[in-house]
Amino acid sequence: MMKMKPLWKMTLVKICLASLFFVYSFQAQQSLAAESSDTELFIDVGRAGTRKLKMAIPVFGSEPGTAVTEADKEFAADRLSDIFAFTNSFEFVPASSYLAKGNIASKPIQFDEWTPIQTEAVILGKFVPSSSAGKFTLDLRFYDIKRRQQLHGVRYSDFEVGDLERVLRRFADKCIEKLTRERGIFSTKLAFAGARRAGELRQIFISNFDGSGLRQITNNGSINMSPSWSPDGTKLTYTSFREGKADIYVYNMLTQRTSKLTSGFGNNSGANWHPDGRRIAFSGSHSGLTSIFTVNSMDGGDRKSFISGSGLEVEPAYSPDGAKVAFVSGRFGNPHLFIRDLRSNSDTRITYAGWYNSSPSWRRDGRKLSFAGYDRDIDRYDIFTVNPDGRQMERLTLDQGDNEKPSWSPDGRYLVFQSNRLAKGRGKANSYKLYIMSRDGGNVKQLSIPLHDAVMPVWSPHLDAVD
Repeated sequence: MMKMKPLWKMTLVKICLASLFFVYSFQAQQSLAAESSDTELFIDVGRAGTRKLKMAIPVFGSEPGTAVTEADKEFAADRLSDIFAFTNSFEFVPASSYLAKGNIASKPIQFDEWTPIQTEAVILGKFVPSSSAGKFTLDLRFYDIKRRQQLHGVRYSDFEVGDLERVLRRFADKCIEKLTRERGIFSTKLAFAGARRAGELRQIFISNFDGSGLRQITNNGSINMSPSWSPDGTKLTYTSFREGKADIYVYNMLTQRTSKLTSGFGNNSGANWHPDGRRIAFSGSHSGLTSIFTVNSMDGGDRKSFISGSGLEVEPAYSPDGAKVAFVSGRFGNPHLFIRDLRSNSDTRITYAGWYNSSPSWRRDGRKLSFAGYDRDIDRYDIFTVNPDGRQMERLTLDQGDNEKPSWSPDGRYLVFQSNRLAKGRGKANSYKLYIMSRDGGNVKQLSIPLHDAVMPVWSPHLDAVD
């Protein structure tokens, strides 16, 4: 049985922790200000209950000769606001409160117009004429009002209208980095399996970090599941029954071509990349047993037995430093999480509570694992985190349908997962949707993805070569 504290105790503990964290955040903010002249602003993205930064993003401006409409300028400002709002770390100053009037973003920043309305940060965007016909150039500036200085400024030159979304997300990533010294997640992507309509077999899809920009990767009329990103984000492995049995395929994001990675040796599924990108671990069946194997990531060659035993051995997940592998084993009965130390070749069991624990996912710093655990007493799967030594297990979801397949964002601030919770009430829906929550289980939101269902999400690394 999953051990958990009564809800009132959990709430009291979280209040105490939040109070302590406020003191810590204040001290950290003062330390950052003392150590660096870059910025005095500080936010703790991805944690519930912290103070929000007051930001203003006026309608974008334009210079004469720029082929943009008022609707284009309003859309750009609104979309940038939506991107920042995803973090739940900003409070946006309404335009009706602005002291400045007119085409604000086309004029030089006037700090005295923002201080009286307690604005802490302002972003001004301005379209300027491009040197290439049919293209755009956008000037973006991020200001710290209290210190009366520009924190970040960049000009994106000669991009097409279809690239505006990418430009805004990359700018927002840099702004988050200025505020936290950690790159944002706005240029990352999600991969998952899903079906457009009820009764259809699931295909592989990708989307932007917030579920927008849906793109279908497979369309093969068979079952597809378990996507996994390469460390550099240029490739995506997935499991498909397209040739009659489960095998692993690789989709190249740059060339948009697919190749088959495994064949023979029964069913092969659930690939996970080594951090150096050279090898892939996966679950394979052979002689009636399901064990873990590895192959060369380039061509599927050099197949080697990796983790095997008398029971089920599945779902390998390399640690960020490549020194350990978390996996699910049924060697002592019900499936539980184990970690193999690749230096000593020793296995350590890290979960004992629960009837069935699965889907381990490492946080980027290697200090936490998330997983899904089945609590038989309430007949629910829920999301948990635990230290690699098995200590400090924490339950992040409770009494909201089944919650499974967690995956960490590359900055370690969020988890994406699948859930069949109902929009209202505490029952189960007939289909699964994707949700994102903060690393402490707060700020849960459903992603708006136009699919009947979506499952098995995995968060990409930071993407530089791919968009």
